[in-house]
Amino acid sequence: MKSLFVFASTILHVNTRFRYAGAFAPTMKRARDNGQRDYGHGRGNGYGSQQRQRHNNMNANDETESNSSPPPPPLYLEEGLLAVHKPLTWTSNDVVSYIRGILTRDAGDRGAKPPNNNNNRGKRSRKPMFKVGHGGTLDPLASGVLVLGVGKGTTSLQSYLEGSKHYSAVAELGYETDTLDAEGKMVKTAAWDHVTDIDTVKTKILPKFTGKIEQVPPLYSAIRIDGKRLYEIARKDDSGEAAAKIEIPKREVEIYEMEIGTEVEESVVRSGVVDGAKYRDAVETIEAAAAEAAKVAAAAAAAAAAAEAAKQDGAEDDIAKNEGESKEDEGLSKSQKNRKRRNKNTNKKKGNFKKSPFTEIDVPSMQADNASLELPRFGVSVKCGGGAYIRSLVRDIGYELDTVATMTGLVRTKQGPFVLEDALRREDWNADMIYEAIRKGKEKTQQIDESKD
Repeated sequence: MKSLFVFASTILHVNTRFRYAGAFAPTMKRARDNGQRDYGHGRGNGYGSQQRQRHNNMNANDETESNSSPPPPPLYLEEGLLAVHKPLTWTSNDVVSYIRGILTRDAGDRGAKPPNNNNNRGKRSRKPMFKVGHGGTLDPLASGVLVLGVGKGTTSLQSYLEGSKHYSAVAELGYETDTLDAEGKMVKTAAWDHVTDIDTVKTKILPKFTGKIEQVPPLYSAIRIDGKRLYEIARKDDSGEAAAKIEIPKREVEIYEMEIGTEVEESVVRSGVVDGAKYRDAVETIEAAAAEAAKVAAAAAAAAAAAEAAKQDGAEDDIAKNEGESKEDEGLSKSQKNRKRRNKNTNKKKGNFKKSPFTEIDVPSMQADNASLELPRFGVSVKCGGGAYIRSLVRDIGYELDTVATMTGLVRTKQGPFVLEDALRREDWNADMIYEAIRKGKEKTQQIDESKD
């Protein structure tokens, strides 16, 4: 009996050892695979050291290969300031978007990629790949020098654009528009025939408007009143009642030099100067045609609606009214009807913003063979400080002459160190020419830095 008990204990002990060894075997294998030291086994120390050495060698090879690979192409070939020529009918933001698109496509062709931003990982960024901005707005019906900043140049725009700006404008006596330029609606008229010669204009105007003066900015401007930009208020106010209640504060500006004459320089005409009389006549023709077309369309729509209504049964009309659905909406899902309603609202909102009926090609403008002016038109050349509005200056000149006046054309001929001859023309807007213009711009900004030192 005792021998039987000893035999059973021995068998149990052996089984336990085998179970322990079987359970420990996977752990040993994982330790060997990971290069970890397997304490308690003779081959563990050397095996783990070999694994670590092999792993370190692989990392060293990877780093060597990555260091030997060429760096990615830069996003910007040049960063800084350049001057472009803003064409007629383009907004300043149109130009910025167009130049940004050119540089973005060029970067993609070169294989350049935007820098990684770990903070925005997993998020959709609304910021454009390229930083491009402008240093001062030009109205759509103005042309000339528009200074842009590219890359780091966007942060130094204002520091290099301090100082005088030069403008060449054309004024016309006898009427005033709500925008104070040719694009606006005529709101005032007055006789001007008592102004008989240009010398009278010079004698009366130059002493009055040279030096530091006070002027009221135009209603159609980017100045904020109670948190809203003036042009936003004006464009949404069809009745004009809200605009009439706005008190725009005067501001002090400085006119360094001003010249008045009847000749427009050839370079200014080539830049693009709106011909006020031709522009006004063309707009009236377009608006008359649009009004006639609207009348015809409205009459056709009314006739179609009447015919459709005649076909409807009275009961069907009641059902349609109760369901709140028109005939054209039948068969549409709820989401489709909501989308249609949103599109209608969007179209109404778009109507608040005025779009020029012309392009840079067909806009009525002065020609080089007709650059001489006669009253009631005359030219005004101005060198002024920041914040001055030439539209307001022309308006005030009209008041001083006991009539009213409107600025019909405007060209910016200098902004900061950049002049009209430096401005990159529309036909030269490509990546190579843009980067070359930035290099030239660096020479001008370096001269400014050296003069400050």
